Amino acid sequence: MEPNLQPPSTSDAAASSTDNFEWQTLVAHSESVQATEPTETAFDRFKSHRQEFMAVLDGRRPVGICARREIGMLLGGRYGYALHARKPVRACMAPGLLCMEIGTPVDAGLGAVFSRDPAAFYDDVALVDRAGLFLGLIPVHALVRLQTSLREAHVRELQAQRREIAARNEEMETDLALAREMQLALLPRQFPAFPPGVEAAASALHFAHGYLPSTSVSGDFFHVLPLDAHRAGLFICDVMGHGVRSALVTAMLRVLVQEAANASADPGAMLARVNRGLMEIIPSETGLMFVTAAYAIIDVERRLVQWSSAGHPAPVLLRRESGTAEFLALPRGDFNPALGIFPQAAFHIYERSLQAADVLLFYTDGLFEVEDAAGDQLGLEGLLADVQVLAGAPLQELVDGVLAEVRSYSARGFEDDVCLLAAEFESAG
Repeated sequence: MEPNLQPPSTSDAAASSTDNFEWQTLVAHSESVQATEPTETAFDRFKSHRQEFMAVLDGRRPVGICARREIGMLLGGRYGYALHARKPVRACMAPGLLCMEIGTPVDAGLGAVFSRDPAAFYDDVALVDRAGLFLGLIPVHALVRLQTSLREAHVRELQAQRREIAARNEEMETDLALAREMQLALLPRQFPAFPPGVEAAASALHFAHGYLPSTSVSGDFFHVLPLDAHRAGLFICDVMGHGVRSALVTAMLRVLVQEAANASADPGAMLARVNRGLMEIIPSETGLMFVTAAYAIIDVERRLVQWSSAGHPAPVLLRRESGTAEFLALPRGDFNPALGIFPQAAFHIYERSLQAADVLLFYTDGLFEVEDAAGDQLGLEGLLADVQVLAGAPLQELVDGVLAEVRSYSARGFEDDVCLLAAEFESAG
């Protein structure tokens, strides 16, 4: 009798390590002989069927196994029958017996079968109930087939999982590409002119930027707002972390900045308003989420820039006439925390007069936190030196040149989001 072995489905294979496998389906026969019966009885039994093994029982409990080949060789010799025929079968059992209980998990059962001594590898396995009583013998070829079917099912499951993962990855990549397009759409497509309506070349303010996300989407963001005919608002921020979560925050900030800039008379009040709005939107249970930011108002009539900082790197003022560059550093005693930490935070206001051809550069920390092959960081002073080298370049070439200089310094390129926003003041007259 051949065992009724049906290859398990993929779901069966996945559950086989914990669920009880129905070992009875693998039983090929229940041929047996009592341990006290003479060996010649086993010899005669083998003549009556075609099985290679029989269980040796003590009552209903298996105590061993005897093999057709060994019994035949033992009694078929010249004097074998005379010497061994009357001995009990117990004396002629194969060395070792593996009993499998019906409730054994399939992975544990197969592990026990295929870890046997090589000499017993091809022996049938005795199946017993939970009381240890004999139910039948399972041939090893059925167990090999079971193991093969389980492996094939496992391979099919892995292949299905990989296809599902690939499909999800493709869907995620599509979503990320769309998110990137939407984020880029939030950035200024063209910069305002001052006064409004003049040709770009005649504007009192010129703008240029570099925007390099480290992944598909960025936690860096900038915006340029025309506040009136002679004032421009410049906002730049760096959201903690990378990826989709940070990019979602930049989308929120885009709306908050637009509303706050229209309602606030100065940079400090504007950042305070954005800070409160951000903390109302982002629930505290999502964990710490902070944003460094800077906001500046450039007044072309008064030739003045006013700015506030929320834990953001100091802007650079490049004086083209003298070819010098400096940081607009804040007083050490001033406290200007990042956005998203203190709901009632206040932000100081700073101002500086401007001259014709002065350039203001706002940037995120990914621009100066790059390292060379020795692990030395470029730092703020290295960034300032790069700006001074390019002091005479046209505005967009200045921005592109700074990015190129920093990239050439870095051993691994930009590993963080990078944003660089430049504004150049020229006399309206």
